[in-house]
Amino acid sequence: MLYLYLDESGDLGFDFFTKTPSQYFTITVMAVHGVENMKRITKAVKKTLQNKFTKYKTSGLKGSKQSIDIKRYF
Repeated sequence: MLYLYLDESGDLGFDFFTKTPSQYFTITVMAVHGVENMKRITKAVKKTLQNKFTKYKTSGLKGSKQSIDIKRYF
């Protein structure tokens, strides 16, 4: 079985309030073959977030709010 993970970053320019849309809109897709590989990736991501980001308590990691060191890590 093939598992697809999709993530987006940025906006499409529909910022009607501050009028400062981001310069880029990025879409990333990762394809994973098989249940075992999917479980390994899920476990690795959870472990990384727990070990590297002890303050990580939300449902998402916002790149715009992270330091340059964290951005370089990823």
